[in-house]
Amino acid sequence: MPIHLEDHLFRMERKFWTEGVEFFERNLAYTAIMVFPDPAGVVTNEQIVSSLGPKARWSEVVLEEQRLLELSDRAAVVTYKATAKRRNGEPYVVRASSAYVRDGGSWKLAFHQQTPLQTVSVAAGELV
Repeated sequence: MPIHLEDHLFRMERKFWTEGVEFFERNLAYTAIMVFPDPAGVVTNEQIVSSLGPKARWSEVVLEEQRLLELSDRAAVVTYKATAKRRNGEPYVVRASSAYVRDGGSWKLAFHQQTPLQTVSVAAGELV
């Protein structure tokens, strides 16, 4: 049974949150960039891989509100809400988007961006 593109890319997204250097090296596009909240900012492929080192990765991640936009047979964008936790840590909640490109027979992450969400108390009828 063939794997649907959406399932495949979201499986990869989860692994980008939880896996280590080897996964990143195999699955990042050569010219990949990622955009994180300051102080990290914009980072390139080499900076991404070198930053992974022995630091703790996310121990769990839940992806919600998943969407896939197929731009062509060689490019796609996914967007979602992620709630991630490190061992014994506070949840980190973001809206995230990633762009993938087909490189030969495999999909590679070319771009990733995160926008942190804050819990806001809203009175009835107010818009945020």
